Parts: sequence; C-alpha cells; structure tokens
Amino acid sequence: MNLLLLEAAELDADNRALVTGRRERHLRDVLRAEVGARLRAGVIDGPLGTAHLEALTADGARVQFTPERHPAPVDDVLLLAVPRPKVLLRMLAHAAALGFARVVLFRTWRVDKSWLTSTAMQPDAWREQLLLGLEQAGRTQLPTVRFFDRFKPMVEDQLDALRLPAHRYVAHPAAAAATATLAAPSRSSGFALAIGPDGGWLPYEVDQLRLRGFCPISCGPHPLRTETALAVLTGQLQLLRDRR
Repeated sequence: MNLLLLEAAELDADNRALVTGRRERHLRDVLRAEVGARLRAGVIDGPLGTAHLEALTADGARVQFTPERHPAPVDDVLLLAVPRPKVLLRMLAHAAALGFARVVLFRTWRVDKSWLTSTAMQPDAWREQLLLGLEQAGRTQLPTVRFFDRFKPMVEDQLDALRLPAHRYVAHPAAAAATATLAAPSRSSGFALAIGPDGGWLPYEVDQLRLRGFCPISCGPHPLRTETALAVLTGQLQLLRDRR
C-alpha cells in the first residue's frame, strides 16, 4: 500500500478519520507506523495529501488528513472481454493502477459462460481490486465498471451511448499498424483500448469495432496474454501521448 485511501464519508468536519480493517492492519504490521508518522494519503475521487497518524487504539488508527493537490482527471477507457475470474481481478487492479477512468466488460464468442457466474463478477469484488490498484499506484480516481453480457448488442446499440474518446484502438496481433506508427493522442485527450480474450477476437468482432472507429494495433508479432497486452499497449499509448 503506497497510498492510504480514505472514503470521503469517513472524514469528519476536521478531516479526521478512523482507519480500520485491512488498512489498519497494513499500517501496524507492514508499515509499522508509529504515532506521529506522516503518510501519503488521498480521498477516493478526491485530493491527494498527507495523513498524520494521531493515535493507535483498540478501535483503529486515528489520522488527520491534509489535502494538498487535486490530480488531473483522466478519461482513458478499457474495453475488456471478460477473462478467467482470477485474471479478471488482477486486470481490474492493473487498470486502476494504469489510470483508466472507466472499464467496460463484455462477453465475446470465446468467453466461457461459466466465468460470468463467478464471484469475480460481483461489484464488491471489482471495487476491492480497483482500490488495491489505486493504492499501489498512488491514484485516487476510482474507475467505474459496466458489464454487457453480449458483444453484438453492446456494439450495435450501446457503444455510442458510452461516449468513448475519439482515439480508439483494438489490440490484435495480426494488425498491420504498430503502436510506434500511430498519430499520438493529444495530452489532454483520452483513449479507448479494447482487448479481447486470451483466445483472441473473431474476425467479425474486430470488423465491428473497426467500423466504429477502432484502429487495430499490434505491439508485436507474438500473441500476448491479456494482462501483458494491457500493460504493454497502455504504456506505449501513454508514451506517444506524453511525447506529443
């Protein structure tokens, strides 16, 4: 935990909060924080700042939060074909750490129906992993998650309503365009990145996304696991944007 995340509802009028549960245990057992310590902290969907550890009691850890700056908002969107349950949870944490503002989950032809009944598809499980990703990366903007149970209705009926950024990419190992050849998004604009299942997209699925403004891109000739592709492609797209 590189950032102590606080809920806005936890803070009283003096910006004090009582930290309990997993976060308290981490403060005590991992960070070995002592009274008087100052910790990097932030409020979910709010500012970054510092938390002063005022007391450690049987009820929890009492901290006072001092806001220092508001992070710049982001609007990057990850469209993700639902992977295996354990992979899904890891990828949600990665998405939050990498700075995606929204995650759109959906089922494609090669997504196993049984995965959709897993506990990994519960919003509480999503939120837990998203918070872990934010804590790791020192971010506060909590990504939103939506799920569509069928690819075709999502693309044909819902995609426009999602108001995706103009810069749109679909990861596809067979794509002719490498990320290095792309026109960079502006630094103030977001991008949408669609990643298929480990078994890959059907040609029909890639074509439907292409018709709606998604540019097929490849980060190399070798197929990657979805987790690896997410990290590699996001890093490359962010680098292009930063260079611009």
